[in-house]
Amino acid sequence: MNLSPNLQQAIAQIAASQGISPEQFIIQTLTEKIDRLKQPVPTASMSQTGLRQKEGLLVFDTESLDHVDFDSLITRSREECNWEQIGL
Repeated sequence: MNLSPNLQQAIAQIAASQGISPEQFIIQTLTEKIDRLKQPVPTASMSQTGLRQKEGLLVFDTESLDHVDFDSLITRSREECNWEQIGL
């Protein structure tokens, strides 16, 4: 593998702190990631919370938000935090 020097250094530091070789750390990390990716998405618990996937996005189903005045909400948030001062 062709890893950047910064990534190689980070791997070496973490591996040393765990008392293993950098190669062992890479194998362990990749194995953990692959195992997590193989696990099915918990659709039952997601549907109970109103979460679902739609076209690759995570969607949260709620009641209608027609009663929310978003302009007022944005104005209040701007008043509470000076967004212009922090560059937003």
